[in-house]
Amino acid sequence: MRDRGVETRYARALMLAAREAGELDGVAESFVGVVAALGQNPALVAFLEGPQVAHDEKTALVRQLFTGRVEATLLHFLLLLIDKNRVQHVADIQREFAAMVEESQGLSRATVVTAVPLPEDLERDLAARLEKLTGRRLLLTKTVDPSVLGGVRVTMGDRVIDGTVRTNLDKLRAQLFRTNVR
Repeated sequence: MRDRGVETRYARALMLAAREAGELDGVAESFVGVVAALGQNPALVAFLEGPQVAHDEKTALVRQLFTGRVEATLLHFLLLLIDKNRVQHVADIQREFAAMVEESQGLSRATVVTAVPLPEDLERDLAARLEKLTGRRLLLTKTVDPSVLGGVRVTMGDRVIDGTVRTNLDKLRAQLFRTNVR
């Protein structure tokens, strides 16, 4: 099992530094772009993680690539990851950081699964009800899965509200098999 302590510590440090610099939203947006760029360039990641490459070469390349393109706070953070040999954790740190930013802004993520796309009015109604239930603003991710047959399944963190036809049929089937018929 992976220790998430590294990601949490570094994400928290970036959060505090970005907030103090007044760059929280910009850093959050730029960090997504940096991770996407690294994900699209495995050779760059190998270069930055490689022990055979001198530290000064790594920092020079990061400065060349990102100076003027990302906030100073994020640039310094990326250089810190190189200094501490933590580049391999950058994507996990970014995910943890994004979650912390959303939390600080009173946002939560929810995944909504339906058999067919929801009409806009039902989607707005569902979002409003979920926001009232949680007391938070929600960022909805919608997924269509015909196997649920009908209804809605909502996942928010470790909480699941499952009102799908598939789940109800499965419960009914299990109940029928448990019932002794004589």
